[in-house]
Amino acid sequence: EGYSQQLTKNLEKELKGKKVLTKMKDKLIKNATILTMNSESEIIEKGYIIIKDNKITEIGEGEPPKFSGLTIDAKGQFLMPGFVNTHSHIPMTIFRGIADDLPLEEWLNNYIWPVENKFLTEETVALGTRLGLVEMIRSGTTCFNDMYFYTESIAQEVESAGMRAVIGEGLLEFPTASYQTIEEAFAITKEFIEKWNGHEIIHPAVSPHAIYTSSPETLKKAYNIAESYDVPYHIHISESRNEVEQAKKEKGESPVQYLDRLGVLSERTIGAHCVWLDEDDMVTFQKRGVNVSHNISSNLKLASGIAPIPQYLDKNINVAIGTDGAASNNNLDMLEETHLAALVHKGNSLDPEVVDALTAMKMATINGAKALGLEKITGSLEVGKRADMILIETNHSYMVPNYNPYSTLIYSANSGAVSTVMVDGKLLMHDKKLMTLNEEAIFEEVNHLKQAIQNSLKKSE
Repeated sequence: EGYSQQLTKNLEKELKGKKVLTKMKDKLIKNATILTMNSESEIIEKGYIIIKDNKITEIGEGEPPKFSGLTIDAKGQFLMPGFVNTHSHIPMTIFRGIADDLPLEEWLNNYIWPVENKFLTEETVALGTRLGLVEMIRSGTTCFNDMYFYTESIAQEVESAGMRAVIGEGLLEFPTASYQTIEEAFAITKEFIEKWNGHEIIHPAVSPHAIYTSSPETLKKAYNIAESYDVPYHIHISESRNEVEQAKKEKGESPVQYLDRLGVLSERTIGAHCVWLDEDDMVTFQKRGVNVSHNISSNLKLASGIAPIPQYLDKNINVAIGTDGAASNNNLDMLEETHLAALVHKGNSLDPEVVDALTAMKMATINGAKALGLEKITGSLEVGKRADMILIETNHSYMVPNYNPYSTLIYSANSGAVSTVMVDGKLLMHDKKLMTLNEEAIFEEVNHLKQAIQNSLKKSE
């Protein structure tokens, strides 16, 4: 208790000097190279954006009008929409590196699920969320889509930090840390949706885990709930070859065809991974408007395979980027993830023109917003949309010269160049200083927990 009180005091002291910046509602960002990511992919040199409350009210070029609010001079920086991470398990930052170099099934069954059952509580989920938020903010993410447990704890931390998130309780048939029965899981899901639906930055979802952990009744009931509340339906689909082979053996069809027969594929469906889709599956996704969350790092690390993303794009399937959890990535860096996605598919297809830099940037921003049903409020910089944006410095050796902003960002930049992050008009990081989180205190708490987990693992060996 004394330790927690000291951390609270440290946080209050840290935030005291930042209140002026975070409370100022009207803001002007000027002298930036603006990458709007609008439908024309418009770039504005020496541009400015005016924000009032939480919305963009004006975008222009040249000298801005007189302004009395907070002014940020972004000379030498890119101003763009923040990255939208369409698949994550944010509290799993506390399990980063705990079980590496293993195939998916062994990783889940023998390591991740047992350690989750032993160490997951509302408090550890909250702590892992805080750590993940630090990482996401520092690397330029302004919105993420999460499937995990103790969703109320996640939402409280996300709201406190000021991040935008789509959040759903992972629905599985067996007991988890946060519930004992699937009926209890559905009750948690409904209560969560009813509390948070319509919130400014917290957007609820329904999140059945996968076809191999959820019964057909659960999958259909989950979709009916998502449809009745008009929220996203988030599920792992065809992540590994073993999952597809097992489905064909037990159900006589692929996971995609099985889900389609159940009637749970539509524009509200976000399919995480989608590595092993055949031609028929792709046509089904195209017909139903299903969104793909591409998680290249996790798929490579777990040796799950490489999703045929160029073929999805050719069929006009909406493809977005996700990091997956830090236990299988092992980071939440969207710029790194997008860089890797742009490169891997060129090498895999022997075609240097696939997933070009602009396409990759769309996947990380506006495509992600569309996948989450949030494209009307975020994912691009346009008048009337929420002020979810980031500034990226260009005065680094690895970003000079800059002939093409998209190429510079996708192929040259790294997240260390992210200087400022704003969500819903609120500064979460300014000049690389976090405004709503105490990084040092979070690290200290996580390392205390790590020691306990490590000691437990040694005893069980």
